[in-house]
Amino acid sequence: SGINAEYGGYPSLRSIHDLIFKYGYGEVEGVKSALSSNVIIENKFSKHGLLCLEDVVKQIFEAGPHFEMLIKFMYPFKLQPPKGGFRRVAVHFSKNGAWGNRAEKINTLIRKML
Repeated sequence: SGINAEYGGYPSLRSIHDLIFKYGYGEVEGVKSALSSNVIIENKFSKHGLLCLEDVVKQIFEAGPHFEMLIKFMYPFKLQPPKGGFRRVAVHFSKNGAWGNRAEKINTLIRKML
């Protein structure tokens, strides 16, 4: 039993970078593997011009031409609740609650979850 709500917004380049470097996993030869090495990216995506994790971060941030391919390759981020927990979980963010579209303020929530 956990919180089943959506938290959205427009993450910064730094937030995407930090999420991928800390919580990034992809499927390599049928196995869930941490994206801890540029070799994984180079072996899998060099034919698309992606050679390192920074290339992946940039593609995801910009929703570049390889965005969908990368999203299919990567596993969803599995994050812990933010330090200090959630407040007013049943109330939308626009009404001082926890869930919903936070726009650029999603970066504050990500920081608390890293």
